[in-house]
Formats: sequence, C-alpha cells, structure tokens
Amino acid sequence: MKRLTDAQLTATLMARQGLLKPLSIGAAAAIGRLTPLQGQEPNAPYVALHARVAGFRRDGLQRALARRSVVKTTINRGTLHLVAAADYPAYAQLWRQAFLRAWRARHPEVDEEKVLAELSRLLSRPRTAAEIREHGGALLPPEASERWEPLQVARGLLPLVQEPPAGFWGVRARPRFVLDRRPLPSPEDAAELVTARYLAAFGPASRHDVAVWLGLPQKDFEAGLARLDLRRLTAADGRELLDRRGIRVLRGDEPLPVRLLARWDQALLAFADRTRIFPPEVDSGAITLSGAQTVLVNGRVAATWTCSTVRDRAELVVEPLVEIPAGRLDEVRREATRTALAHLSDPAQGSATVHVRG
Repeated sequence: MKRLTDAQLTATLMARQGLLKPLSIGAAAAIGRLTPLQGQEPNAPYVALHARVAGFRRDGLQRALARRSVVKTTINRGTLHLVAAADYPAYAQLWRQAFLRAWRARHPEVDEEKVLAELSRLLSRPRTAAEIREHGGALLPPEASERWEPLQVARGLLPLVQEPPAGFWGVRARPRFVLDRRPLPSPEDAAELVTARYLAAFGPASRHDVAVWLGLPQKDFEAGLARLDLRRLTAADGRELLDRRGIRVLRGDEPLPVRLLARWDQALLAFADRTRIFPPEVDSGAITLSGAQTVLVNGRVAATWTCSTVRDRAELVVEPLVEIPAGRLDEVRREATRTALAHLSDPAQGSATVHVRG
C-alpha cells in the first residue's frame, strides 16, 4: 500500500475542502460537495462557505434555505448542520438507525408505530419545540416525557428540518420544526452515499475517522464502504487509510494559502487523528470543544480569530497559537480583512481593521 506523508494529507484536505482553490459553484452544490456544514452557531456556515466558494454572498445561501435546496437539521453527532436537501434523507436514515437501537433498548414497552403515527400527524405542519414537548410528551412513558426527550424522540424517529428563517445570517430565534417528506433510502443505500461524500470531501481517511465524523459505530456504515470502489493507502504512522479511486492525492509541496475557518469548522472535526490540520503544539481538543474560529497557515491551525461589527465597520483580531512566519503576516492580514468585510451587510461600503497580536 502506498504510504502518504502528513504534508500530502494536509494539502489534499485543503484541495478537497475548497481551501486551496475556491469552488465556483452555488451554495447548495457546495454543501453537497463539502458535506453538511456545522450549524450550531448560526453564522458559521456563511463563514465556512466564504472561505471556500468564489464570490460567495450570504443571500445565496439564504435563498437556498428559502427554496429548501438546503435544510437545517440535526444529524452527525446529534448536532445542527446545514445539509444539501438532495442528500438529507441519507444522513437522516443513518442517524435514525442509531437512535432506534438506543430507543428500543431503553423503552421496549412503547408502541413505536403508534408514536411514529401520532408524531407524523403532529408535525404535518410546522411546530415549535414547546409544542412538540407538550404533545409528544403525552405519547411517551413518564420518565421520557420531561425536558427535551420528546423533541429528541421526534427528531430521532422522523426526518425533521427547521423551517426558514432558521439558518439565516444572525437569526437566533427559536425555530419551528416540520417533517421532511422525502422518502428515506435503505440503511445500506444511505451508508453508501454518506461514505462516498465523506471520502470525496475528506479522504484519504480511516474507518475510525468516518465514525468520529458521523458519531456512529463503524458497523452502521461498513455496508456503504463495501459497495464503493476504494483504494487502500497508509498514513506515515502506519494507519490504514481509505479513499475513492480516481480522486487525486496531492504531492504535499503545493503552496497553501491562508484561510480563516468558522466555529466548529468541519475540517477540524472530520477526523479522529487530526495531525493533518493541527500542529502538535496546539491543543486540538480545546479548540474543537470551544468552537474557536481558527486561522490556517500552511494548511494547519496557527491562530484563532474573533470579529466584532458596529454598523459599517468590522474589527477582526488574530491571536497566534504558534509563531507565524513573518513572510506570511501580510497574507494573514489580507485574508482577515476579506473575512471581516464579509461580516458586514454591505462589504463594498464598509471598512475593516485587522489586529494580529503578538
């Protein structure tokens, strides 16, 4: 098996994520190609696409959400994501299978079909979380009817999406949930599509990497991998890596541009082994737990950043985590300025100030 260097994995990740050369496609197509974007923080998908898509504007993503070609929902690791609507049923099916196992083990006495039918009727029109908790709780055992479990049950049994304007820039209002009526594929078909998307966006990667990204055991997606035409490679430390045939692995000596990533950016969360994007001196756990926004220099996390806005002015502060080469500081400032302006409603009429600490 061909052995890959860490530099090859870093460069290849940058290329597949649109961080080496920006993608010239629309928001929905970009999300389909990149895989679902982390949406715990409302503005994060916009920052993520701004770093990856040429000429990206926030109204493009908001139109995609309004047209339902992109949906906001709970999937991988039980967290909020923006998903290409065409792919959503596959992600929903994988997450549903894992939920059903746990649900049936905890509550074998519950009439699952009755609960499913009643929840489907309830969610035939948009409902708030409070409505789901009130009406759904009556269908569940007393120990499962309090707090947020009725909502978790509804999201686990049914493919629920959040109704726009959920997912719009700056919108933090409590969402309404509605049933997505696209038919769900079989678990095997779902696993095939999801693992194919993952490897195209993040490969080469290990089975453990896929499991961490999905938040599911390997048995839930192994049938999907078995259907794909895969090549087997080896990481520098001897780990087996899988990749789809026909997708290029870079040499590893390509110049890698500075990029500013979003909170909980998927490039940081997509692997069990994160050496391709985190240098050893940076605590990857602290960064991914806190959701700090990060700066990539030479394809690896070198700093964090924050941005504040007042009317038509933006101020962005970069806090280095490692020493940034002096020759890259001007590029950091240029990319930070571009990102800061994207936080304004009219970047062409605004101004940005960038501070690099240290």
